[in-house]
Amino acid sequence: MKQYFAHYDKDRNIKQLLKEHLSSVSASALLQVPPNLRFKKISITTVRDIVFWLGYCHDLGKYTDYFQDYLLRSINSHLKNHAHISACFLYMLLLDRLSDLQDGTQKRIIAFLAYLCARLHHGALNLDGLFKTSQENEMRLLLQAFENNLAAKAVDILKDSELSNSITPDQFKNYLHIDRLLAERKHFIFMPQYFSSGRASEDQWFLFTIYLFSLLIDSDKLDSGGLKPGGVKSIFYGCVSDYLDRKPIRKPNESLTVRREKARRTMLGVIDGLSNDDIKNVRFFTLTAPTGIGKTLSSLQCALRLQERIKEIENYTPRIITAIPFINIIEQTKKEYENVFNNKLRLVVHHRLGDFSVKAGSNEETPIDKALLEVESWEGDIILTTFVQLFQSIFTGQNRLLKKINKLAGSIVILDEAQAIPEKYMPLIGAVLQKISTYWGTRFILMTATQPKILDFGNLLLNDKKNPEKQVISLLPDYPEYFKDLKRTKFIPLLDRKLDTKEFISLFQEKGDVKKSTLVVVNTIKRSVEIYREIKKILKNNGCEVPVYYLSTNIIPKKRSEVIAQVKTLLDNEQPVILVSTQTIEAGVDLDFYMAFRDFAPLDSLIQTAGRVNREGKKGEYLPVYIVQLESDNHYVYTLMHRKSTQDLIKNKGVIIEPQFGRLAEEYYALALKRGVSDISRELWQEGILKLNFEKMEEFMLIENSEEVVDVFVEDGSPQAAFLADAYEELLRNKEYFNCDLTQVFERSIIPEYNQKLSVFERKALVRLVLTKLNDYVIQVRTSRLKKNRPIEFSSRGGVPSSMYWIPPGQLYDFYDKDTGFISETGDAFIL
Repeated sequence: MKQYFAHYDKDRNIKQLLKEHLSSVSASALLQVPPNLRFKKISITTVRDIVFWLGYCHDLGKYTDYFQDYLLRSINSHLKNHAHISACFLYMLLLDRLSDLQDGTQKRIIAFLAYLCARLHHGALNLDGLFKTSQENEMRLLLQAFENNLAAKAVDILKDSELSNSITPDQFKNYLHIDRLLAERKHFIFMPQYFSSGRASEDQWFLFTIYLFSLLIDSDKLDSGGLKPGGVKSIFYGCVSDYLDRKPIRKPNESLTVRREKARRTMLGVIDGLSNDDIKNVRFFTLTAPTGIGKTLSSLQCALRLQERIKEIENYTPRIITAIPFINIIEQTKKEYENVFNNKLRLVVHHRLGDFSVKAGSNEETPIDKALLEVESWEGDIILTTFVQLFQSIFTGQNRLLKKINKLAGSIVILDEAQAIPEKYMPLIGAVLQKISTYWGTRFILMTATQPKILDFGNLLLNDKKNPEKQVISLLPDYPEYFKDLKRTKFIPLLDRKLDTKEFISLFQEKGDVKKSTLVVVNTIKRSVEIYREIKKILKNNGCEVPVYYLSTNIIPKKRSEVIAQVKTLLDNEQPVILVSTQTIEAGVDLDFYMAFRDFAPLDSLIQTAGRVNREGKKGEYLPVYIVQLESDNHYVYTLMHRKSTQDLIKNKGVIIEPQFGRLAEEYYALALKRGVSDISRELWQEGILKLNFEKMEEFMLIENSEEVVDVFVEDGSPQAAFLADAYEELLRNKEYFNCDLTQVFERSIIPEYNQKLSVFERKALVRLVLTKLNDYVIQVRTSRLKKNRPIEFSSRGGVPSSMYWIPPGQLYDFYDKDTGFISETGDAFIL
């Protein structure tokens, strides 16, 4: 009997039979569907049927002679394309097979959305341009050619694909009847207009579509890459307690230790006290607690306990996904998680700068291309990622981003520092989280110190004031008691007038104490450099040897890590140190100062700065955070409404002690709720999600740049910087063989042998891996700052095209200061 192939690489001796690929993708996708997936009027059985046929039919068009000739004989023609005829077959099959759906319109919508996923599974989701009138005749002729070729082999195909018991040859031919399909103008050809006009504006269709699409492309890519999805493993939740018992504590604070342990036991008691029905139905848990109470490990233990109870009650093991707003606290969280799990679970860490060559919880040697695939597919038991990776992968139609998002279904998601979500997106994200919880069966633990009311924002957008499905359980119901007892810090607003740098330095000298550790946080890079230099000059003139450090995105990440480590060592040893920083310090950096000065900012940013002062309460009571206003710097960074809200709350108050912070935060977010739903949230919901407009969704940008930025590679003279740049260039030259020994930087087990040609996928993975290290030497600079001091293009280094700029070692002092970073010759303020 003739063999049909899905993939065939003669040079690398890689072959995969088509029947094996179709069967494997279908089975793999089915295994990923959690039992609590629910859509309106669509049973879980129907969802499973759709997933089964989507997986089995997505590459059915590869049975054409045209595709097989292309694969085996390199005969290239436009007839090799296979996705569209596969999608047409799937559409007709589902119309026939979805017998339990009574609503004919709903059945056609479902069949069309499955068609969309199959047709576009090699590209991005988009309803625009599917059926161009000018190309309709050409499309018809092309599809009829496929129909005739496949129909003539109906018996062979059914036998080879092992579908003979499910589909008869006559049914097979009917599902390929292109004229009958294209005659379905109202419910097929015009379906995109049905969505764009708002006539199909149900919120479930967006989540239904991206779930199906993600499930298909994820299963497809994993199978094509030779990876089988593993089931989710669990571990006893007591492993967190075991780790805490053996964790060394430097200079323990007995009072804080007691409060942490009390809080942790309270949280576990809440999970244990839930009925079985609560476990099945409750989708949202909140953890509101002050900094220093141990939320990272307590939330993980709660998630593990919740996972255990779900496994007992619903007979499946949910994946645990932790999303963190800032890359620079990913590594410290990763270390804590690794210590807890002790290699017993597969921990996948996914962010832009993540080194995927190191895989926790696995003793297997995984080739580089497969390691990248596992990370980008979130193929692990515990996932640690960023807000950007999470939310940009929901509000999009892009293939690469959507690939992993099916892993959210049925999972437990910990959202750390939920207040870091920009306020303008809180209504949109709050609404979508609620819908994900309803349709995908996802549980969320919203963790914060300030209660940003993200679900209330979502309710505003949904016009849904009260819904019993949205019961929210507080894991620490007595959290006000934990805030009430805090005596670590206090705000001292000094906002009666604006200060320039010279006036601020005078205030710093008056209020500060060089014998104590001091943090200065300002809003612009320009101001931070000025203040850093002035403080250093004054201390030098006074013969004072207290070290002064500088921290901002103006210096390379490698230097930022070194600064944080050096400052932390000094702080841990209770030695005086001064750190001048931009808002970079707010991003979860675990440092503990005696006092702080903060340029005026919205309340949540002020509270973040306060969280870097007297964190464990061991330095005394009510240590000061002075709030000043440095000219109009805050105008460059924060919106008028956020500045005004904060100013109104604190301007008539004198000293504000820490127990009052919680009340201030409640008032701040109450004012935000009163302002209502932002225009961008409303537009993306109404025009993007409800109308399935994926191009509109691309307007979502969690981190928004006020102007264009470019990457600048700072070759600082170190051997590693030069080596990584050489390796990057070597990979981009796209030669057959790769001649850099990357084992100088990465684990030998994951780097491929160099005596063979690199595949496209290995080369792509190596580029990504090298970039994770090269980015230690890359800063992002706004284009306006390059006008008078522009480095040369990276392509000048070795002739390899790149969008980066390059500061060579010989020109370092013209463009880059070793302490404060990139040198701008403009007089403009520039922000973080």
